[in-house]
This record gives sequence, structure tokens and C-alpha cells, in this order.
Amino acid sequence: MVRKRQHRRRGATRRVSAGRIVLALVTTLALGFVVVLAWAGVGAVRALPHIERAQQVAAGLDMQSVLAGDTSQVDELQNELAAARSNTSGPAWRLAEGVPWVGPQFTATRTLTETLDDLASDGLATAAEAGDGVDALLPREGQVDVAGLSALNAQVESALVSVTDARARLATIEPAGVVGPLRDGTAQIDELLAEIEPTLEGTSRATSLLPGFLGAEGQREHLLLLQNSAEWRSQGGIIGSVIKLTATDGEIEFSDQLPGRSFSSEEAVTPLEFDTELIFGDRPARYMQNPTMIPDFAEAAHVAREFWKADQGGDTTGVIAIDPVTLSYLLEATGPLELPTGDVISSENAVQLLLNEAYLRYEDPAEQDVFFGVAADAVFEALLSDDVDPVTAVQAITRAVDERRLLVWSADEEERALLEDTSVSGAMPVSDDDNTAFGVYLNDGVGAKLDYYMAAGSSVAWCSDATASLRVTLRNDAPEDISDYPDYLLGTSGEETQSGVPRGINRTLAYVYLPEGAELTGDAGEAQLAGQHDGRNVYEWTTDLAPGESATLDVQAQTNTGDQLDVVSTPVLTDVDVEPEC
Repeated sequence: MVRKRQHRRRGATRRVSAGRIVLALVTTLALGFVVVLAWAGVGAVRALPHIERAQQVAAGLDMQSVLAGDTSQVDELQNELAAARSNTSGPAWRLAEGVPWVGPQFTATRTLTETLDDLASDGLATAAEAGDGVDALLPREGQVDVAGLSALNAQVESALVSVTDARARLATIEPAGVVGPLRDGTAQIDELLAEIEPTLEGTSRATSLLPGFLGAEGQREHLLLLQNSAEWRSQGGIIGSVIKLTATDGEIEFSDQLPGRSFSSEEAVTPLEFDTELIFGDRPARYMQNPTMIPDFAEAAHVAREFWKADQGGDTTGVIAIDPVTLSYLLEATGPLELPTGDVISSENAVQLLLNEAYLRYEDPAEQDVFFGVAADAVFEALLSDDVDPVTAVQAITRAVDERRLLVWSADEEERALLEDTSVSGAMPVSDDDNTAFGVYLNDGVGAKLDYYMAAGSSVAWCSDATASLRVTLRNDAPEDISDYPDYLLGTSGEETQSGVPRGINRTLAYVYLPEGAELTGDAGEAQLAGQHDGRNVYEWTTDLAPGESATLDVQAQTNTGDQLDVVSTPVLTDVDVEPEC
């Protein structure tokens, strides 16, 4: 029995010794983790100020300035991120990433820091380098450097790939596994990249399109349509003037400027789409001033080409439309210009001079056309000179594109593909699994120039999971004595217009396009169903407003499309802030 007790004692001794060894190992491992976390934690503490500053710089990043060659923000971003990255790497940090719960925090921090550092060093730096070549976008001595555009395109596409890759890497950070500050920081950076990505994509498409469009592979002829926003049409305004633009290897020539009113046909110059004619009649194809009534710019451009071909011959391969607001933006890049009439046209007075003062000064339409031609010649001549500020010009063009004031169509299939799904395509709103889009298109109903005084606004909001509410507001800001103004401006002959509208009253025909497949949940107020356009129910709302009056239309529609709401509307001179009601 004594031996047994000794045996048990020795076994117990062995068990105690083994326990101590395991305890020692666990303690050592725990201490090792503490050391690792302490080491990595020191790195995190050191990295934190740099990460926070980098986030501040990134949040305020002006991508237009970067694309214009301004590297100051990118340089600061690179310096901060390089410092942060040096403190969020190495064996200790990697070991810390393996610790339960704490590890994902370190992994997320490293991923975020490395992603931003690579983005700043590659994508944004490349974009800034591309900005040094922004001059290629503008003519020098009347010619655009098409070879420079191709080089610029390669740099912009490289920057776009970097941004796209960065967003994919950020998507690997699981929000549920990280603490609030990291989760919010990741979301903030992704939101910034989501804003940058379309800018780079748009620039990439532009630099891909322009060489061919400007005749890099042979002479190209295009039509430039100058819309007059004082008389509304769906895309902006009536076509006041048409100019032929000829481009050969980047050399641009403007010629054959003709007033839009000089083109007309007793019958439609070309057949319209069935839905288009059902809603708008054949007017868009009988008068050159009216193709822009059509909400789809591709069809409007085709009609304008057919007018030109029937009257002037030739086969133009592209159509561009701009409005006086776009000209005012471009005048910021050229500076004020003196006209042969003695007027000085500038970014501040261009809209008023072209859309209002000209009608008060020249009652004869022929004299108005001469004045408009002189002003257009001066602006385009200045744009082709060497005195244009390239950064301001690019910003002006970008702003006009964002506001849908600059539209482009091409007969070339590859070029059309580049334009597709962009603001410059002037397409009707598209609803899908992600988006629910309404359309609000405004058209003058009296043949006047009173829309210079009009203000308009539209907005949409969800009332429930499947019901959206759209509000449209129109307001007439004309002076009280507007009825004393010239007949041509009022669209009258005597006391009323040809359509019977009393002198001084402005009539607007608004066409409200519901999303594809959507149906109204109630009545449409004073609007009437006008038909369907490519699967969209269209309602026509007619208003007659005296000076100081306003009108509002509210409609609610049930839809089964995406959560993101949008309204595509006619660009106007004065916007009204609108809040939908459910």
C-alpha cells in the first residue's frame, strides 16, 4: 500500500508539473499577445493622427482641381498616408490581426490605410499627371491636340482602374466586424470614391470620344444647335441658330450659321417615332425650332440632321446642343468680349443680353438674328484662341454637362456607345432595379420669349416602400407691366397670341413622365394622360400664369423599381426649391 501511495504521489507530481508547464506556456503566449498588441497599439496610436488628417484631406478633395493638374491636395494626402502605412505594417501588426475580435480592427485599419496609400500614389497621382495635359482638351491656334488627347485618355483610364480597385478592396472590410470609427471611416472613403469614380469615367469617355469626333481619322462635319432658353423646349429651348462645325485632325472651323426659324417643312421632314408623334404631334419635324421638344436627344438630333440635309445638303455625322447659360460658363474662361455692336458680353450679362435685352432692342427678327450671330462668332472665335484658361474652361464644360445644358449625339456606333448612359446623351429617364426616375419636360405654349422670366422646380420623395410623390412648381416672375412689352417678346399680335392666350399671360405645357411601368395611385390633378412613351405613362399639364402667379402639380405613383429616386427635368434659368408632400 505504501508503494501505491508513492505511485499516486509521483503521478500527482507529474500532473502538477505538466499543469505548471501549460500555465507557463499560456502565460507566455498571453504576454506575447499583450506585447504584440502593445507594439501594434503603439503603431495604431502613431498612425491615428495621420489617418485622421488623410481622411480630412480626402473628404475635401476637389477632383476637378486634381484633373486640372493641381497636385497640392494629392501631395499632402500621400505624405500623411505614407506615414500612417509605416506604422500599420510589420510582423507585430500581422500577429495582432490574428487575435479574436481585436484582430479585425487591425486588419480593417491596415486595409484602409494601404488602400488609400496605393490610391493616392497611383490613381490620384496619375489623375494629377493627366491634369498637366488638360490643355489638350482646348484648341490652340484653332486646333485641338488629338494625339495629346489619346495620351491623356491612357492616364485617366489608369486612374479610373485604381479607384475601382480601391472600392473593391474597401468592400472586403466587413462593417459588422469593426468598431464604429473604423466603420464610419471606411464608409466615408467609399462615399468619396463613389463621387470620384463617375468624374473619372466621364473624363475617360470624353477623351476616348474626342479624337475621332474631331477628325483624327478624317474630316468630320457636325451641327451645333444653339438653344434659346427664353422659349422652353423639353431639352432646354427652341433651336435659335444652327452652325456647321467642321473638324479635321483637331482643327475646328465654324461656318454657315443660320437661324432656326429659316428651316420649315409643310410635312414632316422625317418620320417621328410613333410614341413621339402621339404626344407632341408632327411639330418637331416641321419646324427646325422644335426638334428639342423631343425628350430623347438622339431622336431630336436625327430630326435636326434631316432638316439640315434637306435644306443645305451634306451628311453631318454629329450633333451638339448648348444654351446661353453654357456660353456664360465658357465666358468665364475667355473673359469679357467686345462685340462689333459696342456691347461687352461677359459671363455675368450673357444670358440677360442674349435672352432679353436683344428682344427689347431689336423688334425685327432679322436684326435679332444678326445680333445673335455676331455674339456667337465672338464667343467661338475667343474659344479657338490661345487666351483661354484651360482649367476654367474644363470646369465650365463639366458644369454644363452636369446640368444637362450640353448634349452630344454621334452617327458613329462606337462613339454612341461612349455617350450612352451619360448626361450628354440627353436620354429619357431610365428606371431599373436600382433607380426610379421621373421626367419633367417644359415647353412654351405661346411662341413667346417669356420663359426668361419663369422659374421652375421639381422634386420627388418616397411616401411608402412602393409609392413616390412628385411635386412640380412653376412661377412667373415677369414684371407687372409685361403686357406693354414688344409683340415679338410676348408672342402676340394685338391682344392675344395665335393660340388665344391673352397678352402678357405665359402658357406652359409640362409633360410629366412616370417611371417605366408605374401607375398613379390617385388622380393627376389638372394634368391629363397624353399617352405612353417607351413604356412610360406621360401626363400633360397646362398652366396659364400672369406676372406674380405660380402653380403646383402633385402626383403620386406606385412603382416596382429601385430605391434611388431621381427627376430628369428641363434645364431652366431660375430654379425653385420644391418639397414633395405625401
